[in-house]
This record gives sequence, C-alpha cells and structure tokens, in this order.
Amino acid sequence: MASIKRFKTLLAFLPLLSCFAAMPAEAAYQRIVSLYAGHTDNIVALGAAAKLAGVSKSDKSEAVAKLPHLAMNAGAEEILALRPDLVLTRGLADRENPNLRITLERAGVKVLVIDPPEWDEFKDYIKTIAPLIGGDPDKAAAKFENMKKDIAAKAAGYRKKKPANVFVEATSRELTTCTGGSWAAHMIELAGGSVISKEAKSAIKGSAIAPWGLEKILASSSKIDVYIVQQGPMNAADGKSVKKRGWFAALKNAKLAFMPESLLSRPSLLGLERGGAMLIKILYTE
Repeated sequence: MASIKRFKTLLAFLPLLSCFAAMPAEAAYQRIVSLYAGHTDNIVALGAAAKLAGVSKSDKSEAVAKLPHLAMNAGAEEILALRPDLVLTRGLADRENPNLRITLERAGVKVLVIDPPEWDEFKDYIKTIAPLIGGDPDKAAAKFENMKKDIAAKAAGYRKKKPANVFVEATSRELTTCTGGSWAAHMIELAGGSVISKEAKSAIKGSAIAPWGLEKILASSSKIDVYIVQQGPMNAADGKSVKKRGWFAALKNAKLAFMPESLLSRPSLLGLERGGAMLIKILYTE
C-alpha cells in the first residue's frame, strides 16, 4: 500500500520534473556582465535587459545607460563586485585580458567567449544567446528572419527599377571599405541597395574592413549613387571634413550620408532593426 502511495506521489511530480528537464541549464543566469556591445544589444532585443548587471564602455543603448560600464581591460575584482553568474565576452577582449577568464572561473563565475558572427552565422549565434537568458532559441531565430522580411518588404515599397549603388567608407585614412561578405554589405543589399565594393577582400583574416583607395573610388565615381560614411571609433569624419576633400567634388551624383558603425556593421537584432530603417530612409528619401 505504501509503495502504491509513493508511486502516485511520483506521478504527480512527473510534469514538474519534465518541465525542469526541458529547461536549458543556462536559463539560470540572472546577472550577466556583457563585455561586448553586440552581445548586449541582442540581450536587450530579446527582452532581457533586466538580467544585465554590467556592460562594456562602448555600449550606448538607453536600456543600459544606468548600468556600470566596464573597460575592455577591466579587472576581475571590478567584475566580481557586480556579482555576476555569467560573463559574456568576445575573442578580442579575451586575448587583451588573458588572465581574466581564469580568475573569474576560479571564483565560480561562468565565462563564455563568443565572437561576433558573420551574416550567415547569425541565426546559430542568436540561438546560442537565447537560452542564456531563458529564451526560446527557435523564437529568437524567427525574430531575426521576421526582421529581415520586414526590412525587405518596406524597401520593396520604395524601390526603383535600378538599385542604388552604394559605397561605404569604413575609415577615412587610406579609404577602406566593407568587404563584400560583411554584415554592412548584407544590410545594404537587404534594403535594396547594391554595394560597389562587392569584390573587396580584407588583408586580415576575419576582418570586415578591406582596402579600396582613392583611385578605385574615382574610377567608379559616376556609378556611386550613395556615399555612406560609417562613423565610429575608426572614423570620426563629418559632413564638413568630407566635403573639404579635394576629390569629393568628382562624386557629382552621390548622396552623402552618415551611419553609426553600431547600426551598419554590428551583428545585432537592434542594429538590424534600427539600421535597416535608417538605410531605407537614406536610399529612398531626400
């Protein structure tokens, strides 16, 4: 009789047990320190800004404005003071501060090094991030796909017969541009533009920046409809400084526009949504 009673009790708990079994272990993370702005943007976009305990100094999102902002070389003591149960970083930051991960892990803090994904890798990336905040990986991936469809549909409503030819200035020094396979190039094409520098390839493996030079710009000057200056740490050029360049007058038909690097080149759902809207405005409105 006692064994039957125990069996019935176990049956009553089975739905609860199966619920916990299906829940990703990472869902337990409640205090996350993100040392890369792209990870932060995606956590915010997935509705988990409240789980962030600290972010990087390059994070400019309003959603994290009041949180502690940490430098790339932040010490373990500074991070541990925020009582994180997860620290998210990227390879560059990990290499700059090699002892940080060891110290944090010794203190019982989980550290994940996840590099910014390429365009074609983003779906897998966001499916990795979602469970860390207790989210559904498939819903996160669907959000990415729906955002892309939405941008493409809005762009189609404006699109002319001939796509606008776009050149992106990544850095003013030596006039570098984005590679043909970069996040920025995919963003422009999604919004209905055509990237002039499709064949551009980086001299550094894994970099989205490629040399281009003044000679190539002038050779294609008559074809450039939109000249986008990507503003950020690598490029502080503004309208006045660009127009002062002696050669810029050769781009007679080009519309000059500016975009923050975070909205054009940072792989994130926030960047996709806001950057896509900004590109549509640049490409199709005066």
